[in-house]
Amino acid sequence: MNGRDLHTALKSTVIRKAQHGGMEAVLAQLQWGKDDKGYGVHIAPNSFSLSGLQTTDYLAYLGFSPNGQCPFTNAHRCYCRWATEEFDLDAFLQAFNKSFARMTSAQQSLEACGFLLPQPEGWRYYFGGSKRPGRGQTGIGGDGHTGVKVDSMKSSEDERFKFRFTFINTGREKGFVTHYRPKHLPVSSEVEGVLQFLGLERFSDCPEFDFEECYFRTQPFDEKAEDRVWNPSVEYAHRAFDAHATKFSAAIESMLAANEAIETVGLELLPLAGPRERIRSDIAKNIVKSRGEPSKPVTPTSKAQATAIPERFDVAISFSGAQRSLALELAEILRGAGHSVFYDDFFPEQLWGKNLANFFDEIFRKRARYCVIFVSKDYQNGKWTIHEARSAQARALEEKGAEYILPIKVDGTELEGLLPTIGYVSVETGIDRIGQMLIEKLDKS
Repeated sequence: MNGRDLHTALKSTVIRKAQHGGMEAVLAQLQWGKDDKGYGVHIAPNSFSLSGLQTTDYLAYLGFSPNGQCPFTNAHRCYCRWATEEFDLDAFLQAFNKSFARMTSAQQSLEACGFLLPQPEGWRYYFGGSKRPGRGQTGIGGDGHTGVKVDSMKSSEDERFKFRFTFINTGREKGFVTHYRPKHLPVSSEVEGVLQFLGLERFSDCPEFDFEECYFRTQPFDEKAEDRVWNPSVEYAHRAFDAHATKFSAAIESMLAANEAIETVGLELLPLAGPRERIRSDIAKNIVKSRGEPSKPVTPTSKAQATAIPERFDVAISFSGAQRSLALELAEILRGAGHSVFYDDFFPEQLWGKNLANFFDEIFRKRARYCVIFVSKDYQNGKWTIHEARSAQARALEEKGAEYILPIKVDGTELEGLLPTIGYVSVETGIDRIGQMLIEKLDKS
C-alpha cells in the first residue's frame, strides 16, 4: 500500500475478529478517501514457549511486522500485514497453528543436523527490549570446494539424498563442508524452495559426486581450540553430519507440510511461485522430448522406476490403493511399449512437496491423451480418486464426445458422473490383454 501505515488513516473500522490457538486476530479497514481504502490483518499472540521457534518468529517468516501501539487488538500490540476484505481469520488461525506445529517439528530435526533457524523476534514482543540479531548460520568464505587442501571424511545417505562430509583449508580459513546430492534430479520447485530457505548453495562440479552438481553448506573450524584434545567445533560438526541420514529428509517433509498448510490461506513460507506456476515450471524442466526418448535412468524408490515428466502423457492412470498392483502392471506394459504413462510411483521426486490436488488436476484434466480409471467400490469412496475422476470428467466434457475416459471395471460399482454410454472393459479380461488393446488404440490415434 505504497508505504502507508497499517494503523493510521482518516477512518478505521474493525471488520471481523477471531481467536484460536492462543492468538487474537482482527481484520481492519483503513480509509483515506471515498474510494481509497485498504485492509490489514492484525495478530496478537498471547502465549510463548521457553525455547525454540516462537509464534512471533513464524509471523515474521510470513511477512508480518511488529507494532507496539495497535488500536485494534485487546493487547494493544500486534503483528500485522496487508490483506484483502475477504481474508478469512478463522481459516488463517487454523492454518497458522497447523503450519507452525510442522515447522517446530522441522526445527528439531534441523538443529540435530546443525541448522539454526533464524529467530528474529523471539520473546521481545512479550518482554520488551530491542530487536535481537537473527539467530542463524555462520560459515566460511569461498565456494566450499576449492582450497589448498580438501579432505574427504565421511559419507552417508537416505532414500532421497546422498551426503558427503569434507574438511577444507582455503588458505585463509578452515571449515567443514556438508555436500548434498538429491538422488532424483531435478528436484521439485517445493524441495528447491526448502533448500534455498535453509541457505544451501549450489556447486556445479562437485568432486565428491564425480563432478556432478551438489548443494552444500559450510561450518567454521575453531582454530583457537585446534591443539586441544576436545575441539567443540569438531565434535559438533561430526555429530550434525551423522544425524543427516535419519533427520534431514524428515525435516524437509515437515517444512513442505508447513508450507502447504499456510498456502491454503494465500500466504507462503518458502520462496516459491504459486502452486499452478510451479506445476507448469516443473513439467517444463522435466520434459521428455518425444515418446521414443526415455529419460536417463535413476535410482528407483519403489518397484516402479522413476522417470522425468513428459510435457504430455499418452495415458494417465487413476486407481485406488486396492488396485495399485493392477495399475502398476498396466503402466509397465504401456511404458515398455514406448508410451508415456502417468503412474504416481514413476515420479517420486517430482511429486514430493507438491500440492497434489492442483498437480493431479493438471495431469488428469490437461496433460493426457487418455485417462484409464480402475472403477471399484474403493475408488468410489476414495478422497483422491474422486478428485481425479472429477478432473477427468471435466476434460471429457471439453472433448465433446471424443474418447478420453477409458474405464476398467473391477466390480459392479457405477462411478458417479460417468456416462452409462461409455464403453468399458472388465478387469477379468486380463491386464496383459487390456494393455495390448490400449497400445493398439494409441498407435492408431
